[in-house]
Amino acid sequence: MSQATPQTELLDYVAQCIEQLGSRAFFEPFFDMVHSVFGVDQFMVFFMGPTERMECLLSRDFADDALAERLGRAYTKGGYVADPNRASIEQLTPGETQAVHLRELAGKMADDYRERFFEQPGLTDKVSILTADEIGKYYINLYRSQGRCSFIDENLFTSSAQVHLIAALITQHYRLNQSLSSEGPLAILSDRERQICQGILRGKKMEAISAETGVATSSAITYKKRAYAKLGITSRAALFDLCGSH
Repeated sequence: MSQATPQTELLDYVAQCIEQLGSRAFFEPFFDMVHSVFGVDQFMVFFMGPTERMECLLSRDFADDALAERLGRAYTKGGYVADPNRASIEQLTPGETQAVHLRELAGKMADDYRERFFEQPGLTDKVSILTADEIGKYYINLYRSQGRCSFIDENLFTSSAQVHLIAALITQHYRLNQSLSSEGPLAILSDRERQICQGILRGKKMEAISAETGVATSSAITYKKRAYAKLGITSRAALFDLCGSH
């Protein structure tokens, strides 16, 4: 049996993503696609609405999700101010999409910003996809870690087709299910995992959450552990910190 070609693999992932647009099941094939087809090591989506406050919708590091969570939190809590892409994001108009490779930012990035968001976490390349619709502005970031060649050297995201594919999937997904935007980081969780986390965020103890959701306390604890693992956190305090803006 012949192996699938990269193009066939991409089309298969795209079909799965389209089938799941607007649902939480969208994330699994989407993450598989960006990791397997495009060789992405870390993936972030930030969102700027009418208030121009930057929020983190998605953070995923395929080797260390806790790292992605820390970086996303640091960025939204003030790191974005020094982002050399900030002006371009603020000036985006609905229907506009553009891509910016890390090489294009040479000389525009402050040393402390580069140290904090690239050198310390071991990230060496990035392509940013900036896109806007009537809901707001999406800042989609795809990274590669040390030891990997750049996206440009592999001729990735140098064509409008690949750039618009990622932009369209993300914007259409959130347009079809705007409630996911309001859930922020919890959007990647299963329904039960999200219910447990929401109970914790309301200040309830596990016994009360168990009674409220109709599952055994031991099961509620298991769901909590799974949720924390997906979010890259290990404590209740970290959950509050992660979801503080939601």
